[in-house]
Amino acid sequence: MFTQENGKFYVRIEGRFESAHFLYQYFADGSDEPIHGHSWKVEVFLEGNTNIRPDGISYDFLTARTRLSELVHSIDHILINDHPDFKGVNPTSENVARWFYAGLKSDVKSSDGKIRRIVIHEGPENLAFFEPDENASMT
Repeated sequence: MFTQENGKFYVRIEGRFESAHFLYQYFADGSDEPIHGHSWKVEVFLEGNTNIRPDGISYDFLTARTRLSELVHSIDHILINDHPDFKGVNPTSENVARWFYAGLKSDVKSSDGKIRRIVIHEGPENLAFFEPDENASMT
């Protein structure tokens, strides 16, 4: 039998989507980047408000998994720049990560959890991640 080691538990959920985007005023002359697409992946690292429950579960991620699927579906196979939430927002990987955080935070909070990190993979080699400020409100 294994020993009950002390430590923190996190769970990870992920989603994948295919979308295009372009960045505004990307070049030195102020012109936009050309439209191009990526195979994206989003990873969400979650923590329960209780490190580990008596049943051995640190965080039941079903609510977050359901909401993540909804968000992924809404951004899949589109030009992200045209998504209503990105009007006037440069669709960088960093802003896509913050968008997922904004879309998940109330569901995660209502299911007694916290988002610790969101990682956005822009293809297989590039990524950005967002870690919410622990002092910021989750509401």
